Amino acid sequence: MTVWDVVVSEAELAEARAEAESRMTSRVTIRRPPAPGATATVVNGFEVRAWSTVASGVPFRLGGNQGAGAYRRVTVGSAEVQVATRIGSLPASQTDLKDGDFLDVTAGESAGLVLRVVEAIWQDQATARRVPVVEVQRPEEW
Repeated sequence: MTVWDVVVSEAELAEARAEAESRMTSRVTIRRPPAPGATATVVNGFEVRAWSTVASGVPFRLGGNQGAGAYRRVTVGSAEVQVATRIGSLPASQTDLKDGDFLDVTAGESAGLVLRVVEAIWQDQATARRVPVVEVQRPEEW
């Protein structure tokens, strides 16, 4: 039997998820950017595309960098740069999350911070939905 063969019962998993969520003392609003080509409305002479709110008041914890995935390479023009990524933890039940969603931290130690989800990855038997995030500027449309 290897460490990969360990099976966790549903009760143990539920208990571990509740414990992980108890450490998520911040709150976020998850916002989804408008789809390319989405219909815009005119506000004060400017075309504005509406962001959708996926969920609000979602428990959240911002963690530090983890391992080799602490940076991702981005090409800007002809230069390649490294962008620091961090890990954002949300409840395991938060299944409506997509690459590119924005997390607006509304309460907690990092209130006012805006993060973009790099990859909305998932794994079996996870105690939390842990996703790599990068800090971004608050969109003007908000």
